[in-house]
Amino acid sequence: MDWQTIKIPNQSRGKCTPYASVGHDQLILSAAACELIENYEEYEFVELLIPKNKDKITMVGVKLCKKSSNDSIKIRRIKYKDKYSKGIVISNKNVLANVFGVDRASGDVTRFPVKKDDEDDSILVITLNS
Repeated sequence: MDWQTIKIPNQSRGKCTPYASVGHDQLILSAAACELIENYEEYEFVELLIPKNKDKITMVGVKLCKKSSNDSIKIRRIKYKDKYSKGIVISNKNVLANVFGVDRASGDVTRFPVKKDDEDDSILVITLNS
């Protein structure tokens, strides 16, 4: 049989699409999401943010920080074949359960779109599906 490879456009691979994956007690920001922040490799911590005066959480902010604070979480980077991946991993079971809900945080992975905050260049905004 003669075979032909199906071409997959870059945007379909997820490499160009900024997203966050939540599940298995982790929040993972894709390489494309991280690259929205200039020099993101210099950041070692994050603070999770929610909008003030909202009854239902529809967005979560991820503020990248260079220094630790009382409310920051250490960023973890995955190493594969002696190279670090461009994405980042945020692990804190209790905080993620409070922000995203226990089912989303500890269950199967759910993917959400990410964009850079219009007012702060160090914040990524995760838009949650209703």
